Amino acid sequence: MIDFLTGRVVEKDKETVVLAVGGLGFRLFVPPRTLEGLKPGQELRLHTHLLFQEDEFSLYGFATPEEREMFVALLSVPQVGPRLAFKLVAALPPAELVAAIRRGDLSALDAVKGIGRRTAQRVLLELSERAQRWAPPAAPPETEKEKIVLQALTSKALGFRPEEARRALELVRQECPEAPVEEMLRRALALLAGS
Repeated sequence: MIDFLTGRVVEKDKETVVLAVGGLGFRLFVPPRTLEGLKPGQELRLHTHLLFQEDEFSLYGFATPEEREMFVALLSVPQVGPRLAFKLVAALPPAELVAAIRRGDLSALDAVKGIGRRTAQRVLLELSERAQRWAPPAAPPETEKEKIVLQALTSKALGFRPEEARRALELVRQECPEAPVEEMLRRALALLAGS
């Protein structure tokens, strides 16, 4: 199989690109977010999946191995052919698609043009177990006191970035989940001061 192609962009349209690779021109179906900003002559590497159908070969290219993995997984769902699988991967980046499947978010899938409600339900049903392996479990929701601590840490007075405040809060949550707000804030500040 062809795992990836690296070549020069010859032409592109709204969902395909032609790559010149070793004197050959390969036309690949590529999600629009990957095509954005591509210019003729630019070097491009795509992770590929080749499909054999009765009357044609189709080559699909993806910016990341994760996109390709999602496409292949969607192909395993009954009644989801390459066009629908491609539409889903093109509409939702892998992290969003996995999150929608994990949440059982029918509306996120149903919103993709061409994906009916029944097909969206089938995707959720078939891929929900697999989605548990694709992404780490979601962090438990913040409690009211954790929200207060996070708000204090990211306030103008303290000025920590939300990402670093969340990391510190996660460590405090593991150390002493039952601590009062003041203790959680004190420990989070100590962690942030030490980093």
